[in-house]
Amino acid sequence: MTRNGSTASTRFDRDTVRSVSRVAIAALALVGVLSLFTMLPGMDRLVPLTPVTFAAVVTAVFTLAVVALLVYAAPRLASLTRVSIHRSDGEGGDGIDRVAEGVGSVVYWLVILAAVLVAHAGLAGVISPFLDGVLWAYDAAFLVVSLVPLVFLVARLAVTIDPMSERIADRVAGEGSADNADPKQATGDGGSERAANEE
Repeated sequence: MTRNGSTASTRFDRDTVRSVSRVAIAALALVGVLSLFTMLPGMDRLVPLTPVTFAAVVTAVFTLAVVALLVYAAPRLASLTRVSIHRSDGEGGDGIDRVAEGVGSVVYWLVILAAVLVAHAGLAGVISPFLDGVLWAYDAAFLVVSLVPLVFLVARLAVTIDPMSERIADRVAGEGSADNADPKQATGDGGSERAANEE
């Protein structure tokens, strides 16, 4: 049973790593292709009847693709983080489950926040020219959207502090506590032996 569980865990881990690495490579490839596109002749020209350049349109399209990849990768990165924490601790238990769940959620909301920030930076060239007098509305809209993952991120961090500090205390002070417990046990055994000898 343990062997089957280990095999399933290994396969899940491998599939998750492959999926995440594929997303990362695709995102890097998109960024590279975008940089080549923006260097093409005429990309700094305005699209007819609009105040937007061709480069801004291409950047917006690639930005949406990267944002989609980040949103797709967020749950997989969270799962990979949980599996990695479980494997690094070999003991398991309720404490490590809470830590793994908390850190996995932190990674998830961090990636979602990164997606929002990427969208804000990449879509500015297309949306900002149309917001001539109310440019602040663009930043305000993304500020409101970015506050959602940020609030969840802070909440998960707050919940994870206690179980994580307990795990750190167990690892650092665990051996010391065991050493302190041994002399008492030894004294108790010695007292029992003396009582037996007196009888």
